[in-house]
Amino acid sequence: MAENKRYRILLIEPSEIVAAGMEAIIEKSSKFRLASTLPNLSYYKNRPDAFDIVIINPAVIDYNERFDIRSIFSSEEHETAVVALTYTSYDENVLRQYDECIGIYDSAARIFQKLNNALKERKESKSELYELSTRERDILVAVAKGKTNKEIADEFNISIYTVISHRRNISRKLGINSISGLTVYAIMNKLIDISSIQ
Repeated sequence: MAENKRYRILLIEPSEIVAAGMEAIIEKSSKFRLASTLPNLSYYKNRPDAFDIVIINPAVIDYNERFDIRSIFSSEEHETAVVALTYTSYDENVLRQYDECIGIYDSAARIFQKLNNALKERKESKSELYELSTRERDILVAVAKGKTNKEIADEFNISIYTVISHRRNISRKLGINSISGLTVYAIMNKLIDISSIQ
């Protein structure tokens, strides 16, 4: 990154007061700049802009309709860090979908630290995908689609023991032990589309 480049931030926040406060804090930084502010997610639809970070109030999301918040903002060409801006407590499963969480009472220094953490988290999670071999990625996709070890073994013409070994390696590399966790990982990293899950 060039030293004079500043990370572009999109803020999605319905409160004008909170949005103005976040803008004032971000303006103090030489590393970040607020590129755009929107009152809700519907204004984001069909925007060609790519942002480095999206700060979003989780209250603007309908959690009954959406599965992966990151997939809304990232593309194959551009990986966007997604940060929650919270005034209240949220279920751990909701906050797990974000790279970082800024609280309404965080200091400016703490906010910048969390923005840096979010960028680092995105880079690390993207590089994790490349640590998996091609066969491990294939196995991960099959697991995420709900296939059994036997079905995977038959599909790839390998033994069940080899499938189990691949699954163990995938879990070790990613630090994810549950099928649901592997499925979320596969969706977030665009290995599968949510519509392909059984």
